[in-house]
Amino acid sequence: MVQEIFMLEVKSGNEEEFEKAFKQATAFMTTAKGYNGAELNRCVEQQNKYLVSVSWNSVEDHVIDFKNTSEFEEMKKILGPFYLSVPKVQHYEKVI
Repeated sequence: MVQEIFMLEVKSGNEEEFEKAFKQATAFMTTAKGYNGAELNRCVEQQNKYLVSVSWNSVEDHVIDFKNTSEFEEMKKILGPFYLSVPKVQHYEKVI
């Protein structure tokens, strides 16, 4: 199992709208191969900054299978307008 992890900043004042949109957008992942859930965490010190963690069975399930779907494109349409910049996504696996 791997975690897709990234930090992102949204336009200040749009945090509540973004959180609703994130919940809506994650519904597109529920049927994706290898998807195991997502978390959205807001920064305490900077309210428009978020840490996102998405659990996948494998990197391939995310990068190859999911990113090449119309559902992924729909997610980008929903969430993209909130982003101040495109987040850098990395994958992590538990070692301890």
